[in-house]
Amino acid sequence: MNESVVLSGNLSFLSLGDIIQFLGSNGSTGVLRLFNRYASNPGFVYFNAGYPINAQNGEIDGLDALYSLFGWIDGSFEFARQPMVAEKLITKSRMGIILEGMRLLDDGHTKTVGPTKDSHKKSDQAKELSSSTIVKGPLVDYMYVVDEEDFFDGEHIVEEGKHGSWVWVILEGVVDIVKESVTETIPIIRIGDGAFIGSMASFLLQGHIRTASAVAVGNVQLGVLDSQRLSQEYAGMSHGFRDFLTSLDKRLKQLTDRIVDYQTGNIQVDELLKEKKVIIRQGESKARRLFIIKQGRVTVVRKTESGPVVLCHLYKGDFFGHVPFLHLGQEPESASVYGSEDIKIVQIDAAILQNEYQRLSTTFKNIVDNMATSMVVTADLVGGSLIMEKEIPKG
Repeated sequence: MNESVVLSGNLSFLSLGDIIQFLGSNGSTGVLRLFNRYASNPGFVYFNAGYPINAQNGEIDGLDALYSLFGWIDGSFEFARQPMVAEKLITKSRMGIILEGMRLLDDGHTKTVGPTKDSHKKSDQAKELSSSTIVKGPLVDYMYVVDEEDFFDGEHIVEEGKHGSWVWVILEGVVDIVKESVTETIPIIRIGDGAFIGSMASFLLQGHIRTASAVAVGNVQLGVLDSQRLSQEYAGMSHGFRDFLTSLDKRLKQLTDRIVDYQTGNIQVDELLKEKKVIIRQGESKARRLFIIKQGRVTVVRKTESGPVVLCHLYKGDFFGHVPFLHLGQEPESASVYGSEDIKIVQIDAAILQNEYQRLSTTFKNIVDNMATSMVVTADLVGGSLIMEKEIPKG
């Protein structure tokens, strides 16, 4: 084996989605090679600081090549750590890639490359996996774990509407995050090893009320994080960076609320966008600036095939725009920003926030990254909720 190869295995044991999450959580730079005896050439995915920037499968490259490799559910892989010189053709977030890749495979748009006699069985397996993509985190930093707790299948770890200040990291197992509506329980996200349960508000606000429930899927082992140590680190941050994190936390809460709103039909997009002006248009390649709101309100909206989808509302003190060190799955690549008539915004230097982000402890940085990944997933679910709403017969 090449000395630069630091990870290898079988694709039937570790899927491409799992590999992307693992390499992303470790900030890896190098080349992932995929091998399949039913393909004439190996596939390649190029990573820079944990983000896929290019891919190649035969004569196709970029995002199309990467999506096609999700069909390689049989074969092997190896990741070689090396400096990256590949052209950056992919800008989509990691979790956005995984969700879309699994959806394309599930819907039959991606060809399954494997033995023909088991192709139907393999396809069914891929469909089952794609409907329950598990968001995982990096390796756990036990320096911040002060206790361990065990939960059993179906047991509530956190209940929506109840008070709580604990934050956990999943040491082993799978947990469903769900929201309760008047008539049903709505699934939000499924998380696994290395992911966190509890928002930053859990350890920052006394008497914090949980905004979603966490339910064990099978047996789960959790690590209780040192809330005092996290609070002390937060207190040592600049005022601007604390505001930035608080804004992200509020945005994530709104995204989960939007899922309930759309599934219960409790939202009217046209009314919300009346007399609003476009500040950032979805897909604008030049919209790479970051702003803070000084007055008024902005609405973040995603354009979908089924119509516009409202993701969240932002107010004075909130941030919006391009965040160079986090992929949020929203503006500018995947959403537009509309401003109220009285809107006043100021451009800020994202590099200052990025420098402070790089100085965070491993655990706190992982919490922030996990929050960003959750935002990508929930934003996609909000868009999916509109499609589901349109498919449900009325009356």
